[in-house]
Amino acid sequence: MFMLDIRHLRHLVAIAEEGTLQKASEKLHITQPALTKSMQTLENDLDAKLFERVGRRLRLTDIGEELVRSGKHILRSVRDTEEMVNGWRRGSSGQITIGLGPAYTVLLSANLIEKILADHGPVRLQLETGDTDELLAKLLNDKLHMAICDLAFAPTDPDLLVIDLQPQSIVGLVRSGHALAGKTSVLMDNLGRFPIAHSPAPAQFTDFSAGLAGLNQNNRGTVCLSNNYDALAQTSEVTDLVTLIPQNLAEIYTRSQRLEIITLADIPQKSSPKILTRKRGKPLPPIGQKVIEYIQKLHG
Repeated sequence: MFMLDIRHLRHLVAIAEEGTLQKASEKLHITQPALTKSMQTLENDLDAKLFERVGRRLRLTDIGEELVRSGKHILRSVRDTEEMVNGWRRGSSGQITIGLGPAYTVLLSANLIEKILADHGPVRLQLETGDTDELLAKLLNDKLHMAICDLAFAPTDPDLLVIDLQPQSIVGLVRSGHALAGKTSVLMDNLGRFPIAHSPAPAQFTDFSAGLAGLNQNNRGTVCLSNNYDALAQTSEVTDLVTLIPQNLAEIYTRSQRLEIITLADIPQKSSPKILTRKRGKPLPPIGQKVIEYIQKLHG
């Protein structure tokens, strides 16, 4: 049975394109005797002549033309495959699935998409959103390559690798003209006169007797729990709703100049974002390390 050696195919196509052994050997960066031996081996394997000599040039036989025609398609596929593998190794191509908590859905989604489009080759980027508990479950069940979410302290599962990002103070987001606008060090008791909104705290926060849990218990008005920060911010623009939110996320929403940040005096917790990956299970592709470095540059 005939088994094609890809090196012989490259040599054959080069001779067909250059017309002489000398020019083909120069293009391939091999000696002319080595090229001649390569073609002799291919002809012996085929039991057929591939060239006829016409003066100093070589002319393909019928089987030579057929092999060159097919060979060009094969070599093109080989080059594409090599480029794909090399791109994957460099972290400039591949596929990755990232889970984003509520705050980082807003903070990172557009940045990640823009970064991938600008700096990388063919990439399949899948972004999934959810709360901390949902993302942890997906990560441990091999549904995600990594998760970026808020955790009060590092998880104890030995299979998880944890990278800390910059902690963020919890601040209030209010409309311009709100009774609390322009205030600093606002006490929790003063918030009780207004409707309050925030993302549901991760399960780790429930052990705190103060902070968000205490606010919810003592607030006499409306408390809205939602992971949709966009909806909360839009509502705060047109009502007296005070949205409690990480500092870096609040700075994004205040760009519209319809919202202002108020600092809070007695919320002890901070947003504690972390990047989570696994030691085992779904392996992190090379592009994943590039993504981690980019996120650390933005929020580390």
